[in-house]
Amino acid sequence: MLIDFAVSNFRSIRDRQNLSMLRGVRRKDDAKRQWLRADLAPVVAIFGANAAGKSSIVDAIRYVHSAVDDSYSRWSADGGIAREPFLLDQESRTRPTEFDVEFVAADGREYRYGFAVNDDRVVWEYLHLYRTRRKTVLFERDLNDFKFGDSFRGPAALLKETTRDNALFISAAAAARLEATEPAHAWLTEKLAVYAAMGYRAEHAIVKRKIQQDAAYRHKLLKFLGAADLGVQEIDVVREELDLEDRQRIRDYIDAQENPGMKYDELLSSFETEISLTHQGQGMVSALPFDAESDGTHALLSFASVAIRALDEGLVCVVDEIDTSLHPMLVAELVAVFADPRVNVNQAQLIFTTHDVSLLRSGTALERDAIWIVDKSSEGSSKLTSLVEYGLPRKEENLERGYLTGRYGGLPYLSIVNSLIQDRAKA
Repeated sequence: MLIDFAVSNFRSIRDRQNLSMLRGVRRKDDAKRQWLRADLAPVVAIFGANAAGKSSIVDAIRYVHSAVDDSYSRWSADGGIAREPFLLDQESRTRPTEFDVEFVAADGREYRYGFAVNDDRVVWEYLHLYRTRRKTVLFERDLNDFKFGDSFRGPAALLKETTRDNALFISAAAAARLEATEPAHAWLTEKLAVYAAMGYRAEHAIVKRKIQQDAAYRHKLLKFLGAADLGVQEIDVVREELDLEDRQRIRDYIDAQENPGMKYDELLSSFETEISLTHQGQGMVSALPFDAESDGTHALLSFASVAIRALDEGLVCVVDEIDTSLHPMLVAELVAVFADPRVNVNQAQLIFTTHDVSLLRSGTALERDAIWIVDKSSEGSSKLTSLVEYGLPRKEENLERGYLTGRYGGLPYLSIVNSLIQDRAKA
């Protein structure tokens, strides 16, 4: 479970911004929520104007996931570090980009992990374990100076020597199967599921694999699609074998990759198989090719799969611009699913950015202290603010009206009509 995420000097974010999953107030029904941490929000929504910086928050989480997973095994040894600092002032261009994540791993313990990078190398990195609020240092790194705590077990000296300047130590430790850092590494790489706007197609390969291997998953997927009233009766995978020439092209492609992301059999399967949905029509049932389905159906299928996996595995699901792919009523239903402990028994979490102000209406499952607003300053930097910082709104307060009238910020400065009128007057 995610507790807190912080980032500075990344894309539109100049100063340190914190996204906290800690709920602002305790509620009467907290005792009924059979969750390990009832103090953590199951759902957080981030609102804001276009280009305010909502996507920068999502991309920062994705960057942490990618760096922890790939920096040792896939980043080029002499390629420096690819990053995107804040570019609208000279000082930020050379200042390190910093990330901090606090979370509860699968072992039930709290960890805090963080690192800073510049264009050339890792500047600092640390991993702390918390037992009853007492900090235990697992490792700390300042450039090439490493400090290991008493509870650290493993070939520290060897790992220190083999960890490149532009690779994270936690990534190198995972390659060496180091037990001390495994729970934190596993959470950061396996429990964070990050999806870009309209990036739902990446889930299709998972859908194809799981509906062939997991009957329970397939049943739940059909339940989701049925609840959306798409008329889908069945979901299958159809196969069309490639010829020898196309198969050889796949082998050549993999051989050309320094670190291929998929094995030959996996990549071949992704090309040779396709999803097929069977629909109930007027007195007949028809199976349609997946390419014939609408973008909305593609999106719904993918997000249904993401939600099922998140609920089953206790994932932290981060989705950018969720309303570009899903109808507002479906988003509201998704929020309700994650917010209900009877369904979300593994305390999965959903974090999403949106423009859909209908979610602010009373009657939705979105809690008022789970609403965040992104604004952009006159200097072009993004600021992330919890609605709680404006004073926790009363239950009867109309949040939708308050947001649309600018009470909480996060609105675009609209002057298009006036600008056009002024231009016409000058003509």
